[in-house]
Amino acid sequence: MKSALFVDFDNVFTSLRQLQPGAAERFARHPDVWLRWLTDSLPLPEPHDERARRRVLVRRCYLNPTWYQSYRHAFLRAGFEIVDCPPVTSQGKTSTDIHLVLDAVDLLQHDTGYEEFIVFSADADFTPLLRKLRRHDRRTTVLAIGFPSAAYQASADILIPERLFVGEALYPAAVASDATPSSPATVEPKRAESTATNGTSSVAKAPASAPTTQPLAPPPRVSRPASASELSEIAHLLWQLVDESPVGLSGGQVASRLKTDFPDSLENWNGCSGFRPFFTSLNLARLAWASGSGGRLLDPARHEVEGRPLPDEPDSRWAGEGEVFQVVKEVCSLTKAPMFAPKDMREVLKALSVDLATTPFQLNVTAPRVCEACLSSAGLRVRQRDVTFLIRGMQMNGHVFGQGQDDVGTLGTRLVGQILFLCTREQMVVDQAGELAIRYWVTGERAETKPSLEE
Repeated sequence: MKSALFVDFDNVFTSLRQLQPGAAERFARHPDVWLRWLTDSLPLPEPHDERARRRVLVRRCYLNPTWYQSYRHAFLRAGFEIVDCPPVTSQGKTSTDIHLVLDAVDLLQHDTGYEEFIVFSADADFTPLLRKLRRHDRRTTVLAIGFPSAAYQASADILIPERLFVGEALYPAAVASDATPSSPATVEPKRAESTATNGTSSVAKAPASAPTTQPLAPPPRVSRPASASELSEIAHLLWQLVDESPVGLSGGQVASRLKTDFPDSLENWNGCSGFRPFFTSLNLARLAWASGSGGRLLDPARHEVEGRPLPDEPDSRWAGEGEVFQVVKEVCSLTKAPMFAPKDMREVLKALSVDLATTPFQLNVTAPRVCEACLSSAGLRVRQRDVTFLIRGMQMNGHVFGQGQDDVGTLGTRLVGQILFLCTREQMVVDQAGELAIRYWVTGERAETKPSLEE
């Protein structure tokens, strides 16, 4: 597949530096490493011939020479053309956007017939370019560090996840070292099976000396409590099942799946005597139980709630929060922010603040520690990816961890600012009542007049 690669260096480098400074340096100083991953490991956009492989014929890097001149030679050695884009305004704005778009349109008309256009940038200004390329039946692949807009994501054929790019493209040696040889498979003795011979069944016969007594009945199943590791497996399975479903899941079907996968520990639902109280006991952030249609498991940000409103459900984590529920649901559906119940959001921010007060910040280490703290202190199960989303949101809003300003109030204010920015970018109009609802959802701060959705 004939491909053209366009790298908005300033955008990718500065976004990575806010989140993982080490990864930013790796991206800037070793483009040959991630370029090899791009050609050898990243799947091709559909449709394509099974024997096709990616050939990056055009490699262009748009770089601000005033600030990033020291990284120039690394890209030259990797076979890139460098397009200098110095600042053209006092705020440091460059002409990268217009250069990149003009170059892409030129190649669109080129006799070579480039089939794939790869854009490394999270700048939503490139959305019209992606749409134009699609109209001309070209494939588009995008790397967007941070929080790309929904329209930008929908306009690309492939969106390279930031986590995949950092974990596999920038540090391939680490991926290889983590791989351990598979242990030999345990082979169970084969049972005698019926075999077909000339259209008739021949049954393997037991030796003449074999006893003819009836086989012993299997011993009765002994119920036992689920271990901590099993409960963690169950929690992640439930999150995965809900993530993969476009609609709320039938409680009965989920219960049947769990019984099959964890027969001993869930014989009596870990002492809860039923699936619904067992689900409630897990305290899973984001997931909820709705009574409609016989009981359904869902993510309220993605799935419609049938029957009674979710805040009115017994044992709902949204109990008493009906006035902010609809605002938060709309915001999370649009921005992809994790739809934590207000008390869960504050528990996460509290755990993060406490952790930062005692341990230096490191994204890949801090996030799992926060999850562990939430479970140990409040019994709340939170996914690492959701905590990471919140932390990155604070960073994108300008917060720098470890400078003595990691109190809950400051973290909450940063997160509110980022969520409001994402709403604006997605063209969602947030009025004063909506902003107050978002602020209450994150920080717990209430105005004198509680926000109402009916005003």
